[in-house]
Amino acid sequence: MNAATDIAIRAVALTKRYANGPEDKTALRDVTFSIPAARFWVISGPSGSGKTTLLGLLGGMIAPTAGEVHLNGRPLTHLRDHHRALVRRHGVGMVFQEFALVTGMSLEENLFLPFVPEGGPAAPVRRKAATLLERFGLAAFARTRVERLSAGERQRAGIIRALLGDAPVLLLDEPTASLDSANVERLVNHLADLRDEGRTLLATTHDPRLVDHPCVDGRLRLADGMLTA
Repeated sequence: MNAATDIAIRAVALTKRYANGPEDKTALRDVTFSIPAARFWVISGPSGSGKTTLLGLLGGMIAPTAGEVHLNGRPLTHLRDHHRALVRRHGVGMVFQEFALVTGMSLEENLFLPFVPEGGPAAPVRRKAATLLERFGLAAFARTRVERLSAGERQRAGIIRALLGDAPVLLLDEPTASLDSANVERLVNHLADLRDEGRTLLATTHDPRLVDHPCVDGRLRLADGMLTA
């Protein structure tokens, strides 16, 4: 690796403003940081501090008002829509706070939804899904409708779906918000294993159980849209 590719996530002077009636609301202001590859970092801060907006910018889901995002040494901000969509599909995996699972569908069907635009999951994807379901303790629930799963099981399902695209970067929004202490520990151990395999993980949280966990490599803090630590 060279110095550029040693940095998996780089935010440069990120600013995001939203129209809010006659005035703009600034969700993020001049946020700059770098996260090395194969590390597990968290961003903490109260509700409304800009954590979810920051993840959306880093994952290419929304565009900044100003500033730049680089993933694995490649600038994301100024890519054409098509190329940014490819990065979202294969360069970065998103795990949403509310899991973004479709009720009435099985766990397996939810895992394969992102592959519908490509004509459905190919055989290697199906094999990988089976392996991940086994690894995360969900193999017995592959045909179970997702609304019947516990919060911890749905959280692990969201992680499996994010991993199916082989993304080297994983972004998680409040991953422990609805979990009890036993499931928090189980989840963090899974995330640490993914880090040890070479993935870079960044999670937003206001949960001290995650912020203070010894498996976490680095910590950032947001308040009122600005980095404070």
